Amino acid sequence: MLPGRSAAQQQVRFTGYLEHQFAVNRAGDEWRMLDYDRLRVDVNARAGRGTRASAAVVYQLFRGDTEIDLRSFLPDDLAAALESTSVEIEDIHLLNHAYVRLDPGPVEITAGKQYLTWGAAFAFNPTELFRPKDLFQPSYDREGVGGLSAKVPLASLSDVMVALVPEGGFGEAGKVLRVRHHLAGFDISALGAEVYESPVPDGLGIPEQELERRVVVGGDISGEILGLGVWVEATWSDRADERWVETTVGGNYTLADGTLLMVEGYYNGRGEGDDPYSMELWLQRLSGDLRSLGKGMAYGVVSRPFGELWTGGLSTLANVSDGSFVLIPAVSYAFAQNVDLVFNGALYVGGEGTEFGSDNHGGFLRGRVYF
Repeated sequence: MLPGRSAAQQQVRFTGYLEHQFAVNRAGDEWRMLDYDRLRVDVNARAGRGTRASAAVVYQLFRGDTEIDLRSFLPDDLAAALESTSVEIEDIHLLNHAYVRLDPGPVEITAGKQYLTWGAAFAFNPTELFRPKDLFQPSYDREGVGGLSAKVPLASLSDVMVALVPEGGFGEAGKVLRVRHHLAGFDISALGAEVYESPVPDGLGIPEQELERRVVVGGDISGEILGLGVWVEATWSDRADERWVETTVGGNYTLADGTLLMVEGYYNGRGEGDDPYSMELWLQRLSGDLRSLGKGMAYGVVSRPFGELWTGGLSTLANVSDGSFVLIPAVSYAFAQNVDLVFNGALYVGGEGTEFGSDNHGGFLRGRVYF
């Protein structure tokens, strides 16, 4: 912002929110609580010749039971075989994203920490390679990825995109090519990528190993049929001596009274057909390297507004392979234009050793004020 320029000429806008959350969770035979404050400040600026800059700073301060023993999330027989393995939840101070976007002509170039997210699915996105979603809050904020991308528009709603995500040398950098096209009311995309991933989870006291090359080919299609929203997303991956397929199929429909119905099924070729699951699988699941332990997963949502201020809903996340699931009731209350209150619960149902049989019931109450 140069001295002497008017606010209109600067075209700079600040937004953000302040959020407070109080959560309780039963781990084993004890109840734990975790409390945090989260401040996010976004700045967006426009300049000449299609230049745009965007950044967001996040500060998040935790209180309460911030030391988590990972054994409480494992089946008893596996937990007994481990020494104390604790993870400390630390305060967060980071740039959530920070990029410059140049659009002087036929090529749109974005440089910096940006959102490299793709796919039509709501909860399970096989084509998302860098920042997987939180399955319990798929629509919550996610952190960007540092990289360089370029997009060439081909027609309305059609383009070709390439992205480079530096990790170590050029040979170990993530590389993505994605083509998107709109045809007969459907959005269709194809993706090819090369990424390098660690074969063991990070931060769990396991010695680091060399990154392994993973080749990914896939795509997605989404659209509407007779008022029903539908989507399909799939990938084939090759990493080291392992090859697998991931596929998501889903749909949603809104009734006349505003009730939203949504269901999504996910097949994970890396998962196991039935429990008991190995220690390696559990650690990969806890670290986020695996989206599920089982091969078959289902996600469903029913939500409905009540009056002008309330919305109630129930979602479920189920492992079809072992029969376990978690029920997630939710109630939101928007008593002002820029204020939200949300309550989410979590009730786990399943036998010992199943994915959702950990008996870690809990919930949280969250308030957010936008500015």
